[in-house]
Amino acid sequence: MRWIRGRRAWFPYALAGGVLALAVAGTVVWFSADRAQQRADNLRQLDRACAGLLPGERLRGFVPADGAGVLEEYGTMLDPGQESRALLNCTLSWGSGRWEPTHRVRIRAEAQIAAQVEETEAAEAAEAGDRHISDFPLPLPPGVTGGTGADDRVEGSEVSASLRVECPGGLRGRKAPSRTLQVSVELPSKADSDHDVPAADHLLAARTAVATANWVTERQKCGAKPIRTDASPRPAAGPAPTKLCAWLDPDGLEFAQDTWEFSGDGAYNRRAGFCSGRTTGYGAPPGLPVVEVTAESWSGEFARGAYERHSDAGTAPGQRAPSPARRDGSVVIRASAFSPKLALWAKSECDGGTGYHRIAVTPALDSGNGDGDEEEKEVVVEGSDRKRLSADARAALDRYLAAADGWPGRTNCRATTILGEVEEWPR
Repeated sequence: MRWIRGRRAWFPYALAGGVLALAVAGTVVWFSADRAQQRADNLRQLDRACAGLLPGERLRGFVPADGAGVLEEYGTMLDPGQESRALLNCTLSWGSGRWEPTHRVRIRAEAQIAAQVEETEAAEAAEAGDRHISDFPLPLPPGVTGGTGADDRVEGSEVSASLRVECPGGLRGRKAPSRTLQVSVELPSKADSDHDVPAADHLLAARTAVATANWVTERQKCGAKPIRTDASPRPAAGPAPTKLCAWLDPDGLEFAQDTWEFSGDGAYNRRAGFCSGRTTGYGAPPGLPVVEVTAESWSGEFARGAYERHSDAGTAPGQRAPSPARRDGSVVIRASAFSPKLALWAKSECDGGTGYHRIAVTPALDSGNGDGDEEEKEVVVEGSDRKRLSADARAALDRYLAAADGWPGRTNCRATTILGEVEEWPR
């Protein structure tokens, strides 16, 4: 009887514990289901936002389950249309950091009037002397210019892309006439800093900008042709060049004796080709050896577009006079945040039409012994070293053109003429 009474005494406590356990389990299940529902809602919002132009599959990793996304969108081309200076202006963000959202996506398409175009071009011209032309990882036709970039954020980084498209038939959406479409895209990146943003993220931003531009021009019937996105993407850097870039042999070219890494096209595309290699070490080896080389080629309309972009930036052949030589034959190079490059251009007839080739070599400049501030120093380059840099660029171009598996060989480029050098460094 004592045992029975004892069991009866503990029974209410056991029952209460069981009820509490069930309540906790139910709360956990409810909380998990609520998070799953919230993320599903966020993913649906991602797919619908910004006229469906966001690369949803590639952005799913940034979508949280612990809070709703914040969508702000307006523009004259949305359904229903709204009064706005923008054709489309869309921002989708998640999380509330201390100073800014944890992750953010932005797309803006605007019909620029003549005054805005002139203002933008003037700002770009003022910066052209101290920057190298941005790399847009897709070939662009004539009448289209673009670039990609990366920036740090409070947490992580973001990648951006911009496009300017000429529309002969004009754009609707502004009271003043406009024939220029400006597109900008900002996407989050998992890289810790802007310097670490991979090429794949730049390519994703570029494709999103192209998709947005094509969406606008198709619906506006503004006379601009769709921009193609079928150029082969550039793979991540690796210790050996791809088959199309196997000609890039630093030892055979007598470039810097160091460890090199390479990037380049993994598959042949008859419209454009790209190869690049650079050293991974630090410091400047003596003798001004080449520590980075880039080869680019374009044919047909992409060749005209590439030459047009470099002409706008002042980096096409014949636009810059050579650096003045001092009495002893040496020249002065201002080493700044952007590595000085010597580019050599050539023109060919290829299967895809007229083709342009650009080889750019970067020397190892030791800017620690020059005069000036920490941001920019003047480096004296001996005349013999300057001549060797020209010889290195020509040797790389000759090797590139002669390679059977390289882009010029695959495209059957012939009747090649040398167009000249471009010194891409501040004066």
